[in-house]
Formats: sequence, C-alpha cells, structure tokens
Amino acid sequence: MSSVPTIVVIGASYAGSAVVKSLDTSLKTKANIILIEEKESAYSTVSGLRATVEPGFAEHTWIPLDKIFVHNKASKVLHARVKGVTSSSVTLSTGENVSFDFLVVATGAVYGAPAGTQFTYVKDHVAQSEKIISAIQKADSVAIIGGGVVGLEFAGEIATDYPSKKVTIIHSGSVLIDKLKPTAATTAEINSQLASLGVKVLLNQKVVPKHGNSILPNGATFNLSRQSVHTASGETIESDVQFVATGVIKPNSEFIASLNVLDEFGYIKVEPTGQVKGYPKIYALGDVSNLDIGKLAYLAGSVQGPLVAANIATLIKNPNATTLQKYTPAVPGQFVVASIGRFGGFLQTPVGTFGAWLVALIKANRLLLKRTHESYNQTLRYKGIGNKVKNPHKSSSFGFVVPIAAVATFIAVGYTYFTR
Repeated sequence: MSSVPTIVVIGASYAGSAVVKSLDTSLKTKANIILIEEKESAYSTVSGLRATVEPGFAEHTWIPLDKIFVHNKASKVLHARVKGVTSSSVTLSTGENVSFDFLVVATGAVYGAPAGTQFTYVKDHVAQSEKIISAIQKADSVAIIGGGVVGLEFAGEIATDYPSKKVTIIHSGSVLIDKLKPTAATTAEINSQLASLGVKVLLNQKVVPKHGNSILPNGATFNLSRQSVHTASGETIESDVQFVATGVIKPNSEFIASLNVLDEFGYIKVEPTGQVKGYPKIYALGDVSNLDIGKLAYLAGSVQGPLVAANIATLIKNPNATTLQKYTPAVPGQFVVASIGRFGGFLQTPVGTFGAWLVALIKANRLLLKRTHESYNQTLRYKGIGNKVKNPHKSSSFGFVVPIAAVATFIAVGYTYFTR
C-alpha cells in the first residue's frame, strides 16, 4: 500500500490535464496520480473544426499522454473506460478496481463531428476527417444548422479554405452566438467578416426535425449527400452537405449516476470549491459539471483546473483545512473569443471588441495547437500550410473596433484566459 495519497483523475482533456499538471507540479512525490483516459491520446476540440477542412491536420489534434507526468515516476496513465464510481474507488472496463483518496471527474461531454470526436483511436478520427474534407471539396453548397460559436467558426473555416463554396448558416436566434450575449459591436464585426467571406446567414429560422427527433438521418451530426432541411417558417434549404451545430451536448456522467449527484440535465452537481455535493473527496469540473453554465475550454483549463488542484493539495497538506478556494462563474459575454477561419475572428472584452488581426494572432492561426501540445509536454510537429490559403482580411491593418489604447487593458486583464 502506498504511503502517500492516491489521486484519480478521469479525463485527459483541458480540465483533467490542467488538474494533473498543477498537482504534479505542486505535490511532486507527495501524492500518486492515476490519470484514466479512454482515448489513446488527448483530443483538442478547440482545433477539431480545422481537421475537417485541411488535409493532414486531424492527426495533430491528438496529443500523446506519455510525457504528462514530470515529477513523480509512480504516477501513471491507464487507458480504459470508467464503468462505475463509489465513494472510494472506480471500476474500469478492464474489470480493475482503482481505489482513491481523492477523485477528479473531468470527462467532458459528448460532442459529435465536426468539432468533437466519438473515436477512441487516432486513425479512426483521421479517416472520418478525410472523408468529410473530400465531401466538402466536391460540394458546391454547405448548410450549417446552428449559429453558436461552433457553427460560426465552422462556417469561417470552410469559407476561408474553400471560398468558392456557398456556405449558409441557419440559426434560430435573432443574432449569431446569441447565448453568449454579443454586443452590437461584436455582432457588427461578425457580420462584416462573414460577408467578406460570402457566407449567407439566415436568422430566426428554426430547422424542423424530419427524422424522428433528429434533423439529419440516424441522429447524425453531419450528412455528406445532397439533402433539404426545412424551417418552421416554411423555408426549404437544399445543400450538398449538412452539419448540425445546435449546441446540444450530453455530459459524460452516466458512470457516476449511482451516487445520485446528477441534475436534471445530467451534469454533476458541485459546490463552488469543485467538490461534488455530498462527497467532499470527489471533485468535478469542466463540461461534465454544473460549476459554470459557460462550457468553455479556457475556463476549464485555465481557471477551474488549477482551483480544484489547489484545493486538493490544501487538503493533502492539511486534512483539517476549512478554507478552500471557491470558483466564481464567468459573467456571460464578458470574455468571448471565436475564430472565423484561420485569419479572422473576434474577441469581446469589457473594454470593447477586437477583430481579425488580434484573434488571428492569439487563436485563429493555429487554434492554440502549439500551446496545447506544450501543456502536455509535447512538441507540435505541424508546420502550417504556408501561403496556400488567401487571407481575406489583409486590407485591414489591425481589425479592431475599439481604440488601440484598449489593447493594453486586454493584455493585462484577459490575455491569460486564452493563452495559459
């Protein structure tokens, strides 16, 4: 039996890896960490959309886990699915039971293509991505149902890399990304960039499911053959390929349901400290939890992960500690960043909205791939595509819609949210 505590972390994406990195650094050999991840590598959902437009990109959205532990040789990675959880152990698909002193659940939510992946192995995801790329290259028209961040970013990816395609976003709201409370300046910036890319936007148009409860056949999130979708107002939109990006997600939480800790939507109920209600030795964060209504990677990785790790480290050093850090949910619309293709996008901040140039610098160009790989102690092998794709925003010297003096405020206040 180990003489130091065992911390089990389920899930190796942004939230889980942030907890592991923080604990590995702060505790070193004072605790053994077991990272459980079903996939053969960590998958970067932030980079996933480009994998469906750029040939050869998909493999780089997967990051190996073999170097994630630096300070403790006793810590390890187990590749398995978690089948059940008790107050002191987890049961794996291999039949193994793993006991813990602390448990962190960071299993995220189910996201289908184009942004997410349901695959366990890199080769299967790459094969699907290449199939989607081939269909888009052959298509004349693409319909994207849903105008949230994913729908907006995907439209930008396609229209930038394939400017001859007729891309249409069909959105039920009165403005794009309405759930994130865009300002008038942000909406104007989005509309301007989409117009420059030739993307058509249909607002206040709710697509009616015609395959049971699904918009596309078999409940799929994409369809690669010509088909029509119909709106509640009676409009018909026909296209060669279709993608659903309506923002409906399903938390990966079934394995912990027996503890009666799920809310009506399947999210794990937690305290502001990240502790699961009724189970002070179990934590949950990121998309699987109700810690924040905003399901954003930078919140999970840069804010929630270090906070949960710090609270666990505090309790390991002093089991009687009564003061733990508490998470404050983000203010909707305070910081919102989205790319619109590899050269564009917007950043909404409390001091105003920044446009294409700045977002290309901090996110859009490579979708944070280099920094994401580095966070797993890996080196990115992707070299970019050079000048193969034309930058439609070159005529704009900076692409901002607030005074340049606000740049200093942004750097001081918000930059760490997107680059830590």
